Amino acid sequence: MRTAVAALFAPERGRLRLPADRLAALFLAVLLPGRGPLPGDPPTAAELVDLFLHGALAPNDQEKHP
Repeated sequence: MRTAVAALFAPERGRLRLPADRLAALFLAVLLPGRGPLPGDPPTAAELVDLFLHGALAPNDQEKHP
């Protein structure tokens, strides 16, 4: 499932804030929190908050996030 979700990020690969595989894992952790899609590599609170606040795409020149 993680690989399939990561493939959905592929069209925006050059604009992503994190690697597609990590974004897929974070997405699944938020979507299915009780299923443990991140064995051995759970998301940090900071990663989840950052993803929620700023999304998956890196900011462009006009839009900077701290």
